[in-house]
Amino acid sequence: MRAQVVTEIPSLAPELQEIPKPEPLPGELLVQVEACGICGTDLHILAGESYRPDLPFVLGHEGVGVVTATGSAEDAGWVGQRVTSTLFEGAGGDCDLCRAGTGPCLDGNERLCPTIRSVIGISERNGAFSEFVAMRAGQAIPVPTTLSSPDAAALVDAGATAVNTVEAITYTGSAPLVVVGAGPVGFFVAELLRRDGRDLVVVEPQRSRREAASRLGHQAVPTAEDAPATPCVVECSGSPAAIQPGLDLLLPRGMLVLAGYATVPSLDMASIARKELSIRGIRSGSNAHLRRALELAAAGEIRVPLLTLWPLEEMADALDALRAGEVEGKAVITVGP
Repeated sequence: MRAQVVTEIPSLAPELQEIPKPEPLPGELLVQVEACGICGTDLHILAGESYRPDLPFVLGHEGVGVVTATGSAEDAGWVGQRVTSTLFEGAGGDCDLCRAGTGPCLDGNERLCPTIRSVIGISERNGAFSEFVAMRAGQAIPVPTTLSSPDAAALVDAGATAVNTVEAITYTGSAPLVVVGAGPVGFFVAELLRRDGRDLVVVEPQRSRREAASRLGHQAVPTAEDAPATPCVVECSGSPAAIQPGLDLLLPRGMLVLAGYATVPSLDMASIARKELSIRGIRSGSNAHLRRALELAAAGEIRVPLLTLWPLEEMADALDALRAGEVEGKAVITVGP
């Protein structure tokens, strides 16, 4: 099968290669890939700034496709279904926390397992920038028939993360909330808040993304200085430069929700203490979060950002466009017809 294979880190792009098609093991599904979104994490891995999978490795953690075979007879009902997958495989009860009854895997939060076994398309388990991918049946989620495969791919990580993020917001008043970043995660956070009737302002310095948010009815401004003081800032940009301005916007006892990852070289912790602020981290989402994102999009209750599609063999062009800031919405790789 054809796959985009990472052979060295750092690098600008994987290499298109012919590699063996995976054979599904017991408890796994073999999926013929139709689409896979590109995430900022993919760029960070290639740049040597994030996870470092053993090479060679196939990235792609936002895959959607049709199940063609299973490794266990009891999973045969999956064959023919269009599916996607959550990302994280935890220890599955085989750790001290789970044996003590407090492990995150026990309540569906495998992403928080301290002994994660694999992250599909990121670490240990090859991903979906390929014609076929093997995924755990326990991580598979059916895709609603009303969603195209590229639309579903846009929701896999960003949509699940956004649902988890909005659930974490404790403020219930009427003051406007501030969402920093109008990339895929920030876009879906804004859509979910809009659906819930919340007032919000989106901060996005990139003109094309700011204008895209405005066209869909969101109030969008270029800098944090243009946003109002708020009880809650949702940081979705992953930019180190966004953290301190976000903290400065917060009212006393406000909350900073971190859905974007950033390494901040210096941070004034005094502002956090003096205003008694709270900081809440977000790591992707659970099976339930992804199901909810897919359901809301399928019902038309949240919209999907503008998609730009590239075929598998043109993945390097897609990565270049992302680095250049030329993608207004979401970049998705399509595979097959």
